Amino acid sequence: MVPLPEPRTDDNSTADLTGVIRARRKQVWRQRLMLIGAIAAVLVIAAVLWFSPLLALDKVSVKGSELIDHEQVSDSVLSADGGKPLPRVRPGTVEKNVLEEFPRAKEASVHYSGPRSLSIVITDRDPVLAITTAAGFKLFDDEAVNLGTVEKAPKGVTVLKDSGGAPDQKTVAAVIRFMAELRPGLRSDLASIHAKDENNLAGVIDTGKSQAKVVFGDSTNASLKMRTALQLAADGRTDIDVSVPSVPVTN
Repeated sequence: MVPLPEPRTDDNSTADLTGVIRARRKQVWRQRLMLIGAIAAVLVIAAVLWFSPLLALDKVSVKGSELIDHEQVSDSVLSADGGKPLPRVRPGTVEKNVLEEFPRAKEASVHYSGPRSLSIVITDRDPVLAITTAAGFKLFDDEAVNLGTVEKAPKGVTVLKDSGGAPDQKTVAAVIRFMAELRPGLRSDLASIHAKDENNLAGVIDTGKSQAKVVFGDSTNASLKMRTALQLAADGRTDIDVSVPSVPVTN
């Protein structure tokens, strides 16, 4: 920017000052017009991107899940948002919709992965209980969400054995509450569990070094009951009742 000349102080100083003021006004208006033009250009570009079919969503890649069909997730997202310009697709909304439609997913992380595509990484819910059924093992997580049926119980997941018929909903809920309170280390030592009803839980603990049959009673104080039972099993006790963990009974 060329600096403006200093005003002269001779007989024409008033005329010179008027010229300086006029020049400064032109300069201010020129800057304002340039700024307005830049803003207008940005708005035009944004409008083009917002509505342009060149950025229409046409591909969704899914990975991470072993419990959910990746193609089903992709088809679901494309059914809801396919053909929509990518700037109008909200990742947070897509995540919410995926979790609602696919309850086996614990988390769904959605990211833009190109001008016309999304990438979704799904984290599965962790099964904590496998219930024996005629078709295999029905899996549940710590929120009692049904994770489907598999032929073989996953390693480290406690199996609810047949206790004289299919357990009712209250019994299953009690077992899941019991399992949910256990941290993974304690949970993995509980090889199987039985439940006549919600107040009569029992199981077999197996640490690899010791085994024992354990009566747990109801679902309360699960961690304390397991720690007490494991300590007694380590001392060689094979029949343990920790339904009242402060007063365990062994045989």
